Amino acid sequence: MPTSKFPVTVLQNSLKLTIEPPKGLKANLSRSYQELDEKVFESSARPAVYKNMMFGLAFFNAVIQERRKYGAVGWNIPYQWMTSDLQTAQQNLKMYIDEQPDTPYEALMTVTADVVFGGRITDKMDVRTARTVLEAFYNKGAVEEHASYCPQLDVRFRYAAPPEGPLDSYRKYISTFPLVDRPEIFGLHQNADISSQQKESKAIFDAIIAVQPRTSSGGAGKSNDEIVAEMADELARQMPPKLQRKEAHHLVFRKLADGSVNPLGIFLAHEMHKMNRLIGQMATMLREMGRAIKGLVVMSAELDAMYANFLFQQVPGPWGENGKGYPSLKPLSSWFKDFVERVAFLHKWLADGPPTTFWISSFFFPQGFFTSALQAHARKFMLPIDQLVFRAQVMKSLGVSDTPTPPENGVYIHGMYMEGARWNAVEGTIDESYPGELFALVPVLWLQPAMVDDPQPEGTYECPFYKTNVRAGTLSTTGHSTNHVCNFDIPSTLEPGHWVRRGAALISQLNE
Repeated sequence: MPTSKFPVTVLQNSLKLTIEPPKGLKANLSRSYQELDEKVFESSARPAVYKNMMFGLAFFNAVIQERRKYGAVGWNIPYQWMTSDLQTAQQNLKMYIDEQPDTPYEALMTVTADVVFGGRITDKMDVRTARTVLEAFYNKGAVEEHASYCPQLDVRFRYAAPPEGPLDSYRKYISTFPLVDRPEIFGLHQNADISSQQKESKAIFDAIIAVQPRTSSGGAGKSNDEIVAEMADELARQMPPKLQRKEAHHLVFRKLADGSVNPLGIFLAHEMHKMNRLIGQMATMLREMGRAIKGLVVMSAELDAMYANFLFQQVPGPWGENGKGYPSLKPLSSWFKDFVERVAFLHKWLADGPPTTFWISSFFFPQGFFTSALQAHARKFMLPIDQLVFRAQVMKSLGVSDTPTPPENGVYIHGMYMEGARWNAVEGTIDESYPGELFALVPVLWLQPAMVDDPQPEGTYECPFYKTNVRAGTLSTTGHSTNHVCNFDIPSTLEPGHWVRRGAALISQLNE
């Protein structure tokens, strides 16, 4: 208790009330300006600049709140910003403007995006997003020239700082905002609306599944036991055998000139070990499920959870990333098909030798693959590996079938998709998504080793690469994120901030 004088019985019989931020750009901005003190609003020594930047700050606060409803294209992690964050940013804004003759845009950007609002952000890609979103409101054009925040929506409604005036004039201007917000005002593509609706639908279906009874209806159809038993038998029948090192092609684990083992061969051995553990656990659990349904063994808590997963086409927990498996959002049938294809790719690599292009989505730990490929290059040319990085070049081929030979240096990888944008093969650059196309297949990427000190390529977007489109991950024991793999520099004719606001990223697999 904070104080012994407060009656405990009052606290025990009380209700906790919380006020959630209003939904929608108009409602959010209206609340921000209703809470403003008019004396403070009119107290700046440079009123025109202060009021314009104050409006931009309130707009930024509303935008970052609303981006959360769009899922991972909005934020990797949906942060809970509070009114106190906006108030602190407003106080800093007034102090910086009143104390300096020139507007310190860069300092205000750092304090607002990186410190005040950024203090709640834990994902490094989200830190970049927050700063980039604020750039649209904290710039000379938007502040001094009343430039539009989103020119592409000007034909519908012009979002910009209104002319300087009293507090009521700003409230009246906000009251004219459209009731329905277009995703473009948040920096997103129109397809983000589809992502938002899918997110809401998934939440509804998850809630429905969570309250479903476990008993069958008693109709003429199959019972739950029969359905689960048939699924277990069918999956057990399709289970691939474990990967055997004795089947290896002579090039896979060949030794290099210095007597060391091929780094990519070591990586394959690690992947085989992880895959064999998963295969063994799946085979055991499927066999035990059949016996438990027949009453030959006790239905353990693990098998009981697996039973429920099978009824709702969900991947059992021990097969996922928290068990012996890997991150995936696919339903059970699609997941098992993908699992069989992963095993087949590793087996082909093992039996036939290194492929011309590697299916990056098939690996448990793709970061290990990149390190092994760099190590192979470092040993080949006697270079320090810590001075090497990969430079990505997008090719015209799409996969193994149209990639007849491997590159002289580096590796080819394939199997990635782009969310929030697409690859324009004709122009050779990243481009806007087609309407209704949430994920676009990316051609083969050529990862070319380069020195760290080599000049960075110009006209590129540093595109993050994730294992799943949830994007959020946790730091594993290796120090790597469980979801974010790395960033690739992808050619772009537009400034990189455009694609940061779009939430453009590479994804290793779809959810279907």
